[in-house]
Amino acid sequence: ITPSTVRNDHGLWRIPGSKPNSKAWRDWKRWGHGNVDVTKAIEESVDSFFYQTAFDLGIDRISKWMNKFGFGLPTGIDIYEESSANMPTREWKIARHRTPWYQGDTVPIGIGQGYWTATPMQIAKATSVLVNEGAVTAPHLLKATIDNGGDFEEQESSEYETYPPIQNVPDKYWNMAKEGMRLVNHGPKGTARRSFYNMDYQTGGKSGTAQVFGLAEDEEYNADEVAEHLRDHALFTGFAPFDDPKVVVSVVLENAGGGSSNGAPVVRKIFDRVILGPEKIESYEEQNNAKKEVAQ
Repeated sequence: ITPSTVRNDHGLWRIPGSKPNSKAWRDWKRWGHGNVDVTKAIEESVDSFFYQTAFDLGIDRISKWMNKFGFGLPTGIDIYEESSANMPTREWKIARHRTPWYQGDTVPIGIGQGYWTATPMQIAKATSVLVNEGAVTAPHLLKATIDNGGDFEEQESSEYETYPPIQNVPDKYWNMAKEGMRLVNHGPKGTARRSFYNMDYQTGGKSGTAQVFGLAEDEEYNADEVAEHLRDHALFTGFAPFDDPKVVVSVVLENAGGGSSNGAPVVRKIFDRVILGPEKIESYEEQNNAKKEVAQ
């Protein structure tokens, strides 16, 4: 795809050349989003745009590039029990399921579903790689080890594994992805715009939903009709401030539902706490309470 690629799949997508009654993958908006480019597709979470993108790429290129962002691999954080999750490949499926990779297996990978799994730490690391335009850094908890009786401030930081950067990607492509994430939070149709309304600074983000169990093709998901432990997980990842990022936050709220409605408000509060500080937050709350009293 290019910055000018435009698609309109009218709310559902099928593998090109398949029969009219064949398997269809749907958008969250049943009637579709109209004509969208990649930036708008990120802003509005247009599933069908990314179904087609994944289909065109194929699993070999997807897995190769997603490995560069740290998916399917340990992040390098200093926690021994860390999971690598799963960035699927043809070889993995043969070894795990004794069946070949089919075209339909690639499609849901385009929106982070199917055989692909990820940890919150991997999502945070991948977000930092995007924000830093290809610089890959391992997250870590330990700043330094202190010798018996030593002064903490005089200790040298612990050494951590370094990773090769993602190179030869023009700035315009990094910027295109980041601009899409800015619109998620601040665009006119951004999925998280309500949570990031009326801010003193700009941010970037992406909402998501992780399915806990699979539905039959003719079934429709209804959170009110399934047990709480089977409801979707809410995902959200973001960075702030947009022009000079200082913090990345990635959250997964178990069985909480949509990422934009439930995950985004949590991330907004963390951003405000880090960027503005508690004193300014308290000032805002006092002003809002005063406005409410006047309105009443």
